[in-house]
Amino acid sequence: MFAKSENAGFALSLVGNCTAMDILAAAIKHRMFLPGETVLVAVSGGPDSVAMLHALLSRREEFGITIHIAHLNHGIRGEAADMDEEFVRALAQEWNLPVTVERVDVPALRRKLRMGEEEAARQARYEFLRRTGNKIGASKIAVGHTADDRAESVLMNVIRGTGIEGLGALRPVAGNIVRPLLDTWRSDIEAYIRENQLPFRIDESNLDLAYTRNRVRHELVPLLEKHYNPRVKNALVRLAEIAQSAADFIECAALDAVGKITYRGAIDAEMLCDLPEALRYQIVRSEIERIKGDLRDVEFEQIDRVVGALGSGDDFTITLPSGKIYAVRRGNEFRIVEKEQLPEVEPFEIELNVPGRTQVPQIGLVIEAERIESPQPKKTPPDVVLIPEDAICGTLRIRSIRPGDRIIPFGMRESKKLQDVFVDKKVPRAKRALAGVVVDDEKILWVVGIVASEATRITERTRHAIRLAAIR
Repeated sequence: MFAKSENAGFALSLVGNCTAMDILAAAIKHRMFLPGETVLVAVSGGPDSVAMLHALLSRREEFGITIHIAHLNHGIRGEAADMDEEFVRALAQEWNLPVTVERVDVPALRRKLRMGEEEAARQARYEFLRRTGNKIGASKIAVGHTADDRAESVLMNVIRGTGIEGLGALRPVAGNIVRPLLDTWRSDIEAYIRENQLPFRIDESNLDLAYTRNRVRHELVPLLEKHYNPRVKNALVRLAEIAQSAADFIECAALDAVGKITYRGAIDAEMLCDLPEALRYQIVRSEIERIKGDLRDVEFEQIDRVVGALGSGDDFTITLPSGKIYAVRRGNEFRIVEKEQLPEVEPFEIELNVPGRTQVPQIGLVIEAERIESPQPKKTPPDVVLIPEDAICGTLRIRSIRPGDRIIPFGMRESKKLQDVFVDKKVPRAKRALAGVVVDDEKILWVVGIVASEATRITERTRHAIRLAAIR
């Protein structure tokens, strides 16, 4: 949908009481731009990005910057998205600015990456902006987040569960990403749009309550303002600023500390555990980001698990998001490593608590065991197995794989080498390195998460079984 103030056009006139410097307060406060820089300005066509572009353009000589527009057609809204693209192209032409436009099929990307539409669109947008910025030689990328966006992001992170970094949502400057409107409320931007008679596009999906941010914006925030605190957005923004200052201090302290406890590429685990808790969490978080390249899909619970495992003093291997990096402790050495660097697991054998939980830190695993009466023959997920009690000889144990290990796979009569099973099932080498086997006194009953033995078959005659579940 196209919207404009009365007599709006593409002219660069600047009128009214809400000035460009007013809405660019964050840019001035944080000295976002240096003379001679090329700034890539992300323009969706909505009021925030149009106001940002207009304000930057009207003050580009004062900042001494060159402006280049970037627009990504997400392919989500069909014809409306195409009209957004046409609008931005026309705006660039009227204001005599270079523009780069790309199209991406976000629904297809969402399916490929197995993530939500909002996250897929965000990922596509920032990848496009970084790629375009590199191509044109832009040293800064300006995006149109406002103070309202910041308050909403803090609230969303609190609801989702977050640490201090999440409380400090949307930094004014994050690498080469800058947010010139971050100190400006949406109401002031709307006033700027009206006073300068700027045209803009309306994204009707911003009203769709199927999206979490829209529910927070249109339902939760108004509810909090009405019944709890009419200035709740101000409070949330202030919280973000305080959290960012605290996070910056902790990051600097952690960087100083890790340099003192790192030897030959490994962190001294005991010295790490002697540090204050906040520094332990920050060091683990920073190491994950250093090896992984980002913190996408890394949740607080995963960092908490690594910090907790360090406190136990035992060796461990913990699989981190995407299954491509691992937290590893061997002796007193702690590392975050990629799968190619994964060290061999030291031989181990642990008796299972039945019923109960058994920690297997060597391969980053917990086994939960319970007794089941009258089990039913049915397919179980890979991380669960039912073992008839009358098939168990002696005690149940979990151990590391040994050369020559064999199993009779479920549904087969003859035994196979585990190595052949791994090849047949195309098990990655990194996963093989972390495989454990559940055994009794005579045989392998389960290669955890990969294959069960024929001996685990449940029949109508089975009266009692042990249910094992593997939790990584």
